[in-house]
Amino acid sequence: MRYFKFLKVFATAALLLLGAAALQAESAFSEEEIAGSSAMSELETPPKPVKQSPPSIPPELHGLKASVQIGFLIDEKGRVVKPRIVQSSNDSFNDLAIRCVRNWEFEPGKKGGQPVSVRVVVPLRFK
Repeated sequence: MRYFKFLKVFATAALLLLGAAALQAESAFSEEEIAGSSAMSELETPPKPVKQSPPSIPPELHGLKASVQIGFLIDEKGRVVKPRIVQSSNDSFNDLAIRCVRNWEFEPGKKGGQPVSVRVVVPLRFK
């Protein structure tokens, strides 16, 4: 009986966390950006990475750890547009994360067979 109560509490907590993450991802974008782009869940074909180079970590950040959630749009040509920090465990990595993501390129996501702009939030982990 206790086991089922634990599962129910765990499942409820997991759903709340997932809902909070989805809400946080959407709140990373302006109303205008939301209106002019698609969510990943709306796409027939998700964007595919074409170029994703790892960041060059400066010596003063070696040995430090950080987790940075970065939000950006992937436009209809597969370019990263308007990257921004959604959440960061160490602000020293924020500029590095933005510079890294700006250089990424994608095959654009498709909706109705046509390339579309898509909202993305990705975690970057530095170790």
